[in-house]
Amino acid sequence: MDLVPGATHSVKISDGNFGMPRSAFVLRLEDGTLRAYVNLCMHLPVPIDAGRGRYFDREGKHLLCRTHGAKYRPDDGYCVEGPCRGMSLERITVVEEGDDVWVLEPDRLRKDAKPGPGHA
Repeated sequence: MDLVPGATHSVKISDGNFGMPRSAFVLRLEDGTLRAYVNLCMHLPVPIDAGRGRYFDREGKHLLCRTHGAKYRPDDGYCVEGPCRGMSLERITVVEEGDDVWVLEPDRLRKDAKPGPGHA
């Protein structure tokens, strides 16, 4: 997967509580490091992209919850502004091997190499 700095890619992950499907997103930081987070706001459990596939604010500086306006740092998922200030997004281990990106979950391994619409 060709993921340039500042771009994101959504992936489906294991079902959460009550069998509800969960998603995550992978992003590449400016220094080339990959990060992955569960796509749920820490204020209330709603997807931070509100189903739009857009995770960054207009300036491209913070991850933005489209529902609550919470702003998270991309490098560590820490909320710097909004109703969940001081909390952090749930981080997921991500591994890059050549052109493949692997998102690792407890007791699972999932590969997703198909970007959706609007994703890098």
